[in-house]
Amino acid sequence: MDTPGGRYYAEFDVDAPVTREGQLIFFAQFLHTGGRWARLLEQCPLHYEGNRGSGAANVVGTAALSILCGHWRYAHINAVRGDRLNPPLFGMTHVVSEDVVRRAMKRIQESEGLAWLGGQLRQCVEPVLSIPWILDIDVTVKPLYGHQQGAQIGHNPQKPGRPSHAYHSYFMANTRLCLGVDVQGGKASAGRHGQPGLWSLLEALPRTHWPAFVRGDCGYGNEVLLSECEARGLPGFFKLRHSPKVKELLARMQRCGAVWQKAGDGWEVIQARLRLSGWSRERRVVLVRETPALAPVGEHARRRRDTLQPVLPGSGDWKENPAPWAGRIAVLVTTLDEVAYPAIALARLYRERADAENIYDELKNQWGWGGFTTQRLAPSRLMANLIALVYNWWHLYARLYDGDHHREAITSRPTLLNGVARLTRSGGQRTVKVSIQHEQSDRLITAITQVSNTLRRFHSIAEQWSIIQRWTLLLTHIFRRWLGGKWLGQLPPQAQLLLSG
Repeated sequence: MDTPGGRYYAEFDVDAPVTREGQLIFFAQFLHTGGRWARLLEQCPLHYEGNRGSGAANVVGTAALSILCGHWRYAHINAVRGDRLNPPLFGMTHVVSEDVVRRAMKRIQESEGLAWLGGQLRQCVEPVLSIPWILDIDVTVKPLYGHQQGAQIGHNPQKPGRPSHAYHSYFMANTRLCLGVDVQGGKASAGRHGQPGLWSLLEALPRTHWPAFVRGDCGYGNEVLLSECEARGLPGFFKLRHSPKVKELLARMQRCGAVWQKAGDGWEVIQARLRLSGWSRERRVVLVRETPALAPVGEHARRRRDTLQPVLPGSGDWKENPAPWAGRIAVLVTTLDEVAYPAIALARLYRERADAENIYDELKNQWGWGGFTTQRLAPSRLMANLIALVYNWWHLYARLYDGDHHREAITSRPTLLNGVARLTRSGGQRTVKVSIQHEQSDRLITAITQVSNTLRRFHSIAEQWSIIQRWTLLLTHIFRRWLGGKWLGQLPPQAQLLLSG
């Protein structure tokens, strides 16, 4: 054929072992070094009888490949069926269809499947839980557009009146790791519906691995959760709604002329005691407000302001009345020790909870939590947990390249996954030739080579170790900057030589 660039000859080669996700081989090396893929299949409750069954490895592998490619519908699975290079990396013989994956999720008994994936999520992060950490709990809404089980019209601020599911989730703060997710009907979006999943998650962990405290927004600041936390000896830290008695407290603090303490970054705090009508006892509360900004504002500019919080009673508009106490106030209730956690520290700790919203945004819009829906609720619960597991794996893998920052999938997947690869065989040796079209391909190739060599060195020395020891070693290496030189768990004596080499 003649083109503006001259004459070319074109032909189709549908049987060639080629893939667009050429760098997936390095991610497969990461999973093999940590033993995560082998453990996932070893404990899988999906079983087929006879030689005509699809096989658990092929079904789970197909779902994982689809999730890694950023799909959010079962129909998108057909996009990976032509991949002949990546499936063998995960021990698969072939890629199954979307219908096989959908039927397999229905075939798995719900309690067994949730126990399987919940255990994998815990094992994925459990070594890191041996050091002090914070548990963030939150809930998000997933709109539905069909006739699904549990599709109910509940609290849906983005699409009022649209049926939905509620995703009650549990995260490890500052690491963006997901510890579990409980999918319920649309009317079960209140925080109390996520408590059974919260306590089952914590009871499955040894007491030494429990968080320093649990943190949540105003949907969790109620007597039920506070009393449960106190009964279990687990400190809690939650936001309060502005009920009438909370407003009375705000007005009383205004009249008494209380002195606000500087909490840094333009915030001020003050401490008080409060007992609401439904509470069993008086508890410590912390009032947090933004320091009034007096700098001039342009015509279309705006200051940082939480418009969802009511104005302090009697303060008027902050632009017209820039008094020292003017502004909007958040009220936090806590059972944390007052000496170890003063009011100034609590203001910063609660602001850090906003990172949980970023995790929801990434999981729903970049990892498929907004899709993979069937008419039955059980498969949706299984897929939500499987997506969370793959998300954790990829997040830890990306931290091998950048241990100081979290790279969302919208940037890390094109960088660390995309690339045309072709498989060649010569003399019994299989070689994958990867072509990277990234703008900074030289730097990327150098980083990938360094990480791959590190994984190969880990695998060669720790080959005889147990999966738990190998995974603990990898997590120690991944979080080495965050740990500050600490070790996770009990590592074999060869580990110190391995990491120092």
